Amino acid sequence: MKNQVKWISHRGESVDAPENSLAAFKLSLDRKTDGMECDVYLCRDNQVVVAHDEHTGRMGNCAKVITETDWADLQKVCISGNKCKKYPDERIPLFVTTLQYLGEGREYYVELKPGQPPLVDAVAEILEQEKIDASQIVIISFDAEMIALSKKRMPQYRALWLCDIAQQTPAELIARLKSINADGVDAYGDELVLTREYIAELHAAGMIVAVWTIDQPEQAKRFIEAGVDSITSNCAALLRDLLAERN
Repeated sequence: MKNQVKWISHRGESVDAPENSLAAFKLSLDRKTDGMECDVYLCRDNQVVVAHDEHTGRMGNCAKVITETDWADLQKVCISGNKCKKYPDERIPLFVTTLQYLGEGREYYVELKPGQPPLVDAVAEILEQEKIDASQIVIISFDAEMIALSKKRMPQYRALWLCDIAQQTPAELIARLKSINADGVDAYGDELVLTREYIAELHAAGMIVAVWTIDQPEQAKRFIEAGVDSITSNCAALLRDLLAERN
């Protein structure tokens, strides 16, 4: 079985700590996965904050629309949720504060939420100010235009288009990726579409192939055998260790 696959902790090691929290990112570093993934928005006063949803209702103890709320108010929201016994007071972090848990040689998949073009400049400025090595950053987004803007503003970072590849032939997907100057795809884990042959065609065109969100060992094993470059998982360290033991 291919062993070069990279294990990316989805919103940190979110199986055990609140997603997109500093605790989850620290667990990812402590468990030495190959990298971590987060979601970023610009809040009302143009701070880059880490959160998946448009509002805080699902994860937080109150509901605030992120783009309509200043950072001073967002940081009051507790996001510990059902993991509050072990992590009782996790808060929405600023993107810049999560970088302390990137670590040497690991990768950070940074998802730019759609429809916020100014977010591209804001993220670029933070990464430049913090002098993060270009090899450690992978920009991802479901918004193809955000990928195109990212490659124009910060071409030194790899950028992958997040998408469900159903209904797209390899040739169609490759053409779309090239049209936005993407370095590859971060695809929904549909094994009926993302076959070994499909992945091989993408690789032949020079494209990176990542897959999300895979939490079952047998499915992860099949994707590794099919040739994917990275797997994003809520339990990345656990899957890595389980499959290593089997080998």
